[in-house]
Amino acid sequence: MLRFKNLTLDSPLLLAPMAEFTNLPFRVALRELGGLALTVTELVNARALLELHPKALRLAAAAAGDRPFGVQLFGANLGELRDAARLLADLGVDLIDLNLGCPAPKVNAGGGGAALWRDEALLVKIAAAVAAAVPLPVTVKTRLGWDTVRLPRLAPALEQAGVAAIAVHGRTRAQGYGGAVNLAAIAATVSAVQIPVIGNGDVRSHADAARLLGATGCAGVMIGRAALGNPFIFRDTRCYLQTGAAPPPLTADAVLRFMHRHFALTVDFFGEATGCRLFRKFIPGYSARLPHRRRWRVETQRLATVGEYWELVARLGGD
Repeated sequence: MLRFKNLTLDSPLLLAPMAEFTNLPFRVALRELGGLALTVTELVNARALLELHPKALRLAAAAAGDRPFGVQLFGANLGELRDAARLLADLGVDLIDLNLGCPAPKVNAGGGGAALWRDEALLVKIAAAVAAAVPLPVTVKTRLGWDTVRLPRLAPALEQAGVAAIAVHGRTRAQGYGGAVNLAAIAATVSAVQIPVIGNGDVRSHADAARLLGATGCAGVMIGRAALGNPFIFRDTRCYLQTGAAPPPLTADAVLRFMHRHFALTVDFFGEATGCRLFRKFIPGYSARLPHRRRWRVETQRLATVGEYWELVARLGGD
């Protein structure tokens, strides 16, 4: 059991925020499978949220089937991040997550994401201001640093600033997604603080999650891209951690059933045109476990209607 300030989680497994993927329909669909304790939205621009931009509000949308959940904010302006957190608290979210790790150039160019590591004093001030502004748990999702490992040294300052938990992708921004995750640096971060540290990176299976926990002493695991190909990973990993029993092989039928449910939720939430366009991004992950993998990928590149989706299902099999 995990505790982030006044929020108690019944599983050590969290969904990593992923741009263009961790929208509300995907989060709700994953929740229905079990094993997932907390979801976090894809990154939301603090200024856009304060301006009540429709896209930002949609990214922060909640549903009864997705609780507890957090909204991840990014930006570099202390006042905007603080005020956006207050707005989210008024909207009834369960947790505020600050993005200190996104390596995307367009995010870093404005000083947000991993670029905050270039001004560590500002980074800590932002964390302290946001934590003091809301009664909710404030967490951070971060990398180990900009181009060197700095988090174990800085983590105590984040704890003192009021951060309730640290989720760490075990690479620096300069590493991108290359090389192995630095388990020793994650373990050093765990040793440096009393608050929960959540490990992230290179977790592709239930066994990977168990190894990360054992090697680092982390309180939990955050899983991202592996869930795009295997949405059952949270359910299976929780069972494995509790019982030691390896999950049964994932079948194509199970993936198809989940894909159909996810598609229906996506169209219902976004509407047919937008829903179909957004769903195209998920097809490669699901199709990797289906017969006719290449045809799924090729023939859904221009998916535009619900009818086209079900015509494709009829051609390639699976109901």
